[in-house]
Amino acid sequence: MPTPVPTSVPTPTPPGNSSRILIEAEQFRTSDFLDFSAPNRGGQGDAQRRSLSVDVERASGPTASGFNVGWIQKGEYLTYDIDIGQAGSYRLDANIASAVNSNHAFKASLNGQATTVNFTGTGGWQNWRSAQADASLSLAAGRYQLRIDMLSDNFNLDYFQLTRLGGTTPTPVPTPTPVPAPTPVPAPTPVPTPTPIPAPTPTPNNPTAPPAQNNPQTGLFNYGEALQKSFLFYEAQRAGDLPSDNRITWRKDSTLSDGADVGLNLSGGYFDAGDHVKFVFPMASSMTLLSWGLVEYRGAYTASGQLDEALEAIKWGTDFLLAAHKTSNGQTQAFAGQVGDGNLDHAYWGAPETMAMARPTALITAQKPGSELAAEAAAALASASIVFRPTDSSYADRLLTNAVQLYDFADRYRGKYSDAIPNSREFYNSWSGYSDELVWGAAWLHEAFEAKGIEETTYLAKAQASYSGLNAGWTQSWDDKSHGAAILLAQETGNSRYKNDVEAWLNRWQPNGSVTYTDGGLAWLDQWGSLRYSANTAFLAGIYGDTVNDPGEKYSSFAESQVDYILGDNPRNFSYMVGFGDDFAQNPHHRAASGTNNLYSSANNRHVLYGALVGGLGSANDFAYQDRRSDYITNEVALDYNAGLTGALARQYSQYGGNPMADAELYGLLGVSSGN
Repeated sequence: MPTPVPTSVPTPTPPGNSSRILIEAEQFRTSDFLDFSAPNRGGQGDAQRRSLSVDVERASGPTASGFNVGWIQKGEYLTYDIDIGQAGSYRLDANIASAVNSNHAFKASLNGQATTVNFTGTGGWQNWRSAQADASLSLAAGRYQLRIDMLSDNFNLDYFQLTRLGGTTPTPVPTPTPVPAPTPVPAPTPVPTPTPIPAPTPTPNNPTAPPAQNNPQTGLFNYGEALQKSFLFYEAQRAGDLPSDNRITWRKDSTLSDGADVGLNLSGGYFDAGDHVKFVFPMASSMTLLSWGLVEYRGAYTASGQLDEALEAIKWGTDFLLAAHKTSNGQTQAFAGQVGDGNLDHAYWGAPETMAMARPTALITAQKPGSELAAEAAAALASASIVFRPTDSSYADRLLTNAVQLYDFADRYRGKYSDAIPNSREFYNSWSGYSDELVWGAAWLHEAFEAKGIEETTYLAKAQASYSGLNAGWTQSWDDKSHGAAILLAQETGNSRYKNDVEAWLNRWQPNGSVTYTDGGLAWLDQWGSLRYSANTAFLAGIYGDTVNDPGEKYSSFAESQVDYILGDNPRNFSYMVGFGDDFAQNPHHRAASGTNNLYSSANNRHVLYGALVGGLGSANDFAYQDRRSDYITNEVALDYNAGLTGALARQYSQYGGNPMADAELYGLLGVSSGN
């Protein structure tokens, strides 16, 4: 291709400190693209729009900007002059279309940084769909040249959008000096423990040295390290035949015969919390939130070097969900909703490798339906299919096929899963019913088909028809998905109904709202795993603020404040993430990490459960937490506790950076190794 000759052409300039910059594709800088083939001359009658040989055509459809650059060929490129009004981390999205159902890509380069946008066909040359770059770009205020290099043929570009992630970059503040935690007090009489999730067939973990951070460290904490350690917690929760590179040295193979009583191999999966039941409902919910974090902030996982770990964590869960799914002639026959008896399990305090109690498998069927369980599993598989679509399309297709089958089963055979599995009712009762999961699952199926390049309306219509509002007095949890479902619908439709519902709910979580705040700034909802609710709300508030609306950046500010409180910006200067910071929880309620058969042993836990979020404050008092192993209400850990926090940490990293630990340092931690 001839060398371009740069001359000026008017290009978009953002007003002041705008957080979103729209760049219409035809407003490129003059460059010499020699393409005089007959279909391209004049851009379908719009020759006045074309000063050069680049193919500018009139775009059509409700999401088009008016014109698009078309007939793209591999090797071409376009350049644009961009004014960045405010420093920050920016995500690049593009409105693309292609009638060719194959892999397409272009590279965007800006200020010495580059990111790639990958996508597939959209079913037509004017069937527009948004595609997101793999990594965000860290930019100071000023003028830049954006260069778009075409890495494949046969697609159209309508417009680009640069969106600043989060609010104004704060002035760095030194990390507060830790103060000692209160001395543990004697434990009360044991009470049965609560519980969360399961997992699947191991996927090799292949840690590599993380790349340089994608933006300077300007936040209160090292969010790259916190994100990295959250995945160590998920590895510590794995059941089954562990891979050779499992990084947690004190965990070995376990539960290898799980599922044999119903003819399934359910040996894998994730252990629940500090116990060893595989409760599939909260496990699936956790996998959905983990996947949502990658859908929204994939660039942060890539830049921090944690993308492989995130994919492996999700696949360990989705492989289990696939194994739990019995089908015949393309339809769901049964789905495993629990492995193990909660009461028998909670009577045992010891490592999972030495368990000897019976571990029965409970199924949902057409005769014993469980709509919330099947629909949540469908949401987990559908959201994960979006995550795996760029790297493993065949696995993504398998996930999506199973998601459709499970959702249709949930919709056709309606009933509460906790009625079908009475033992689950004692630990994870379906308080909110299944309507929220039917909306949630349908919304994720719609997103998954769109990510595959298929125009989809059926599941979007189902989601909208089933939506009846959200539970404004609560928040996203393993039981209630109404909040996340409303955000997905607001993102997809822009309908004021969903936006008004979400904002009314988020406003309740503001300091002047109805949710109780501690003096130190934690939004406190409930005593049982209080930090899990704050983290989940922070995660959803950040997503909504980044993608839909953030008046006065109050939702972003809320998200950041709650994450920072958890990591140590609190009156105790105490980290509620195990193994992070100088002063952190030492004795989470966790059988394997305790290294003892005595729940009430006065010795600290033998193993450090790196990355685990403990339950937190038992009341709206900044000092209402004691590091006591027997207190499962405030010191339990669980897959669902970490799920929303992990995505919120990725968002923090995308804005403020932070270096994950290098391999040599990471594998120097007690109980952590490369496994090879």
